[in-house]
Amino acid sequence: MNRKISFLAAALMLGAAFVSSCKDDNEDPQPIIDPVVSLAGTYEGWTWGSNAYAAYIPSEGDKLTIVSLGSDASGNSTVDLVYESETWGKTTLKTVSVTKNDTAYIFSKPITATIRQDHSAWDFSAQVDSIAMPNRNPGSSEVTISNYPIVLTEGFISLDLSNWQIDLKAYLVPRSEHTMNMSFRDGKIGDK
Repeated sequence: MNRKISFLAAALMLGAAFVSSCKDDNEDPQPIIDPVVSLAGTYEGWTWGSNAYAAYIPSEGDKLTIVSLGSDASGNSTVDLVYESETWGKTTLKTVSVTKNDTAYIFSKPITATIRQDHSAWDFSAQVDSIAMPNRNPGSSEVTISNYPIVLTEGFISLDLSNWQIDLKAYLVPRSEHTMNMSFRDGKIGDK
């Protein structure tokens, strides 16, 4: 009798091992879904521009295109931000980090700038992107395009993708430490 019970117990264990091993082989692994992929797309809004000479220079009909680059092995998500404005120009901020909190996706690409003592140029803490900015002289109808260094100072987009603000800073003339701040926002001029 003891032998029958031992044989039955061994047969049950082998059967259970066979069933569980077959179950593992037939299941497909669940794909890892990058939450930043849902951000990809083009967002239209307006820009609040400001500098040392003018605190409010609005422009409407501007847009931001978010291109998802995916996640690295550590789970860090990155995107490219392509900003376009007839007033302010066009730039691509490359490899911007994206994190998620309870209410929004947060964009960051921390770069600091310091002016040289002789005011000949700015020095940046990392490689910096540039903006092709239109220059309009008051006495001329001709528009010239110049490239200037630009950094992302901060930015977010709500989880439902309905509210955003992307703040940029362009470094124009080092001699006078002239910079231009651009804050791209959802909605229309005057909404916020």
